[in-house]
Parts: sequence; C-alpha cells; structure tokens
Amino acid sequence: MKLLICNGLVVDGSGNPPYGGDCLIEDGFIREISSGRGSAFNGQNSEVIDAAGRIVCPGFIDLHRHCDTAALREDFGLIELSQGITSCFAGNCGMSPVPNVSAFRQSLENYLEPCLGSFKDETFSTHRAYVGRLEAAVPLPVNMGFFAGMGAIRIAVKGFDPSPFTAAEMDAARGLLRDALDSGAYGMSIGLMYVPELYSSTDEIAALASVMKGGGGILCTHMRWETEHLVKAVEEVITIAKKAEVPLEISHFKAAGTLAWHDVLHRAIETIEAERERGTDITVDFYPYDCGSSTMMQMLPPGYLAMGVDKAIEGLNKQENVERMRELLASGEPDWDNLSKTIGWDRTIISSVNLEENRKFLGKSVSVCAKEYGFRDEAEMVARLMYTERGKVAIINQSMSAEDIDTVARLPYSSLISDSLYGNMKNPHPRLYGSFPRFLRDFVRERGVLDLAQAIRKMTMQGAQRVDLGDRGLLLPGYRADILVFDPANFRDNADYLNPARLATGLDYAIINGKTVYRDGKLLCRNAGVLRRG
Repeated sequence: MKLLICNGLVVDGSGNPPYGGDCLIEDGFIREISSGRGSAFNGQNSEVIDAAGRIVCPGFIDLHRHCDTAALREDFGLIELSQGITSCFAGNCGMSPVPNVSAFRQSLENYLEPCLGSFKDETFSTHRAYVGRLEAAVPLPVNMGFFAGMGAIRIAVKGFDPSPFTAAEMDAARGLLRDALDSGAYGMSIGLMYVPELYSSTDEIAALASVMKGGGGILCTHMRWETEHLVKAVEEVITIAKKAEVPLEISHFKAAGTLAWHDVLHRAIETIEAERERGTDITVDFYPYDCGSSTMMQMLPPGYLAMGVDKAIEGLNKQENVERMRELLASGEPDWDNLSKTIGWDRTIISSVNLEENRKFLGKSVSVCAKEYGFRDEAEMVARLMYTERGKVAIINQSMSAEDIDTVARLPYSSLISDSLYGNMKNPHPRLYGSFPRFLRDFVRERGVLDLAQAIRKMTMQGAQRVDLGDRGLLLPGYRADILVFDPANFRDNADYLNPARLATGLDYAIINGKTVYRDGKLLCRNAGVLRRG
C-alpha cells in the first residue's frame, strides 16, 4: 500500500524551517521525502492526498495523559485524534490501575476514579496482564505507551500505610517495578503531592527508582511542592534522580499560587539549568493553560489521611474528624503543600461528582458553594462532599500565571503535554479536548511566543526522543508514518472552561502507521498498537 502526500509545507519535527515537498509512504513507513513538489514520485502511489496550502508534520506525542483504562473503551480515540495526537502515554503522576491486588483493590479504584474514571471491569495484578489486555484491543485508535506508577506499586505492597518500606516491602516494590519495565514500561512516575507517595522519603524513592539504572527508563515526577517551595521541590527530584542514576522528567512544570509566580519560577529554572550544565539529564514538560486539574484528595491534610484513606473519608461524617481536618488545614503540616492556602478555596472549582444531589456544585468554587448552600465554612463543605462521594471528586485549580507558562514554553528542553484526566466529568478541564491545537493557535498564530517549527518540535520529536521511541516523531525516510495534514488557520481548539467538552476542529488528516485513520472530523478506522520500551 502506497500513499503520496503532495504539495504540502513540510514541518519535519526537528525544529528546522518548513519546506515545500512531498512524502511517499509505503507499508507503514516513510519511504522518501522530496523537496521538489511532486515530480519525484509520479506514478508510484495508489492514493494521493493533495496538501496544497496545508502543513504536513509528524503526529503529536502526548507523554502525559491519564488514559490508562480509557484506552480500552469503545469511545476512545476521537478526542485524541481530533487534536492530532497519534501516540500517548499513561501511568503518570504515580497513578495507575496496575498493579491491582485484591487486598487494596477497592481502595485503589475509589482513589483513582476522579482521574482515570471507573475501572471496576478492568483489574490487572501485573503490568504483564495490563499489556496483554491492551494487546487484545489492538488495533487501537492511537499508539499507547505507559509508565509504572509508584503510587500504585506502593498501594499494592502496603496500601495507604504511611510507614516507610520494610526491607521485604522494598524488595516486593522493586519486583513489581521490574515486571513493569520487562513488560515495556518507559520508566516510573511518582506523585509526591499525593498519598501514599508523599509519605516516602527521598532515599526510599531513589532506592526504588534505581531499578532503572543503566537504561531502564526515565523518572517522571509530579513534585512534592509546586507553590512557593518550588525550588526545594526541584532540588529534591534532582537528588532522587542523581542517587538513582536515572534521567529526570519534571512533569507539568509550573509555579502554582501567586507567591510562586515569576521570581520563584525563575529560580527553579536556574536550579535546573545549573544542574544541566553539570551534565545531569533533566527535561520538563508543560500544558498550555493557566489552570490545573486534579483530585480533591490532594487538598486534604496528610496528617488526617494517615489513618488510612478509606477510614479518613468515612470519618468525615463525624464532627470531631471534620474539626481535626479543619485544624490541620488552618495550621498546615511540615513538608505539605497546603493548596487551600497557597491557591485558595475561592480558586478551587469542583469539576466532577457522581451523585445527583451534588451536581449543583459543579462549575463553582468551594468558597461559593460553602456560602450559597449554608455550610459553616469551606472545610465543612469539603468534608460533606468528600464523604457523600466516597472521595471521588475532581477539581480545577485557578493557579498559574500566563507569563510563567510562556517562560516554560520557551525553554529549549520543554515539551508539550496535556495532563488530561478521564474521570466521569461533566465539567472536565478543557485540556482533555484541546491542548495541542490550542498550543498552535494561542502560542504560535495569535501571540507569537514560538514559531511554528519550534512548537511542532515540542509536540513531536522532543517527546519521542525523551522516551527513545526511535522511529517516530520526525518526518524522515525509514520512520513510521504517523503524519498530520492541516491548515493552521483552521485547526483550532473549541473547548474552554464554560464549554469544556468540545472537540477540536480543522484537522484534515491523521495517518497512523501509514493508514489514514481520521479525516475531516471522522474516525475512519483503527491502526495503532502498544508502544513498548526496548
């Protein structure tokens, strides 16, 4: 099967200037690329796409989506392909549905549902089983890679117990990580802002991550602090990576809360760049919005959750526990990023609930809900909501400076991600539907923060090289034919905070492994598979 894309403006993913040319595809790979516009491949093709007036570039690679089980659903693919994503990676922020052991299965499902969605019908005791389930779903709509989540590994070994690993528990955790790596994981992710990883010390995390020493993948880090302690957080993950002797990817790098804007972010960047000068392998990624999104669980004090997540949530029906939580929120705790203070309840928007009685809260801040519905204060409102929802609440935080995001976007070692959540949301963060076309529209076409070639590099080659995909992320002979065709003036995001569930529009073609899978708003077929390291 041959396919010729002719007369397009080729942006090859390297960051080099665009050029006019044709691309000949055969048997799933790029066979030739010509800068002569058409003549070189006359008569060699069976299908032709005339890309006159359009960009031809590699398919976008999203290293950070929470689509671990969403990828197994029938409706997966249209949201991703409409914005040009042809490869994506799950298992981020330490959160993963695998390994999933019977002793802690329900706790894990309840904890992860706001981010991953329900996965009661999909349980995997090992990563080998998870990959087998993905393989059974092949062809997939987009290529799927994954990281091993430390949080899930820790829960499989000892639940939400805050105590350090014993020697036996560490051996068990290292065995689960080896299973993930042997099954094709591209590294390990950690979520140091979340239970149970926030109970782990720097040395404990490094000891586990050292399983990857010698080329076993990268360490992706949701840092312990993203607010005024950002510099300390950067220093901590650098220490972990250096002790473990593994490459470091700082996930969704940002400064959250007004106290961290500008100066703190720049000092964090100086820390990273000084370490890069010493030869430490560090890169960062970011999403193109000034609001974040996560689970309400990260807002609760770790001292309260230390009794066990299930017990802590059930206990919120008792006034003495609500009072305990209120006191900890007011006083804070050592080494805990208290987002209720650094960002504020007035900037914390409720985006996902399950019960009909709580739908009135959707799209409103915690402060507004507390006032409008007669709660004593925000702590009481959060306690009631978390109790009735069994902890399954997602939020959007209005936390970042647009100027800071531009600063991160300009870093030569930053790549674009979406950090999309797949919980059962009526009001998802718009990044689920629009991150990649938004980046081109806002950062390139409208504001000129980057030029087109720079931006596409951050969405293609940079991510591919970070996880060593080898033959994806560039338009070069011999590479896999994951290719997009679009008019940059028409390709755009349509999702915003008021109407977040709107598909991107304007992508003419998405080609995966040499076959047209998406055209003009329609998912035509599936032709993708599982990506595995090595």
